[in-house]
Amino acid sequence: MKQVASFIIGLTGQAIVLYRFIGGITVGIMFAIPTLFLFGDTLLSLLGHGLTVLGHGLHLLFEVFEAIAGHFLEWAFHLSKKAAEIIIFWSSLGLALGLSWTLSRKAHSAARHAVKTVQERRLARVEATKIITWIRFALIICSLSATLYLFT
Repeated sequence: MKQVASFIIGLTGQAIVLYRFIGGITVGIMFAIPTLFLFGDTLLSLLGHGLTVLGHGLHLLFEVFEAIAGHFLEWAFHLSKKAAEIIIFWSSLGLALGLSWTLSRKAHSAARHAVKTVQERRLARVEATKIITWIRFALIICSLSATLYLFT
């Protein structure tokens, strides 16, 4: 038992050193790939079942909202059940279209902002490398000039 505990402690220490040396994302990928390879069938099926349960829960919540709204329309405006269902359907469709339009515009704006940020960072790196090259060149020229000045 002590050997297993010492092995886990040693492995943890090695993982911490690797994390500091390589970086968090790379170490996460290095641990995630073997984990998915060994236990992927279990993990992915659990993820699929979780998403299915979430979808069913949201569907039931929406059905409850539709039923309450239908009864309210029937009571408040003295509509038939069919007319209330038609009003709720078209209202839900309009709301879904409006939300999808707004969310797609926000996603497009976020994507454009991300692309612009990446391009600006790339240009900043290019400019930084150009500046560093000129600084190195200037230091070499200055050191050569100082050396020539000392020996003349």
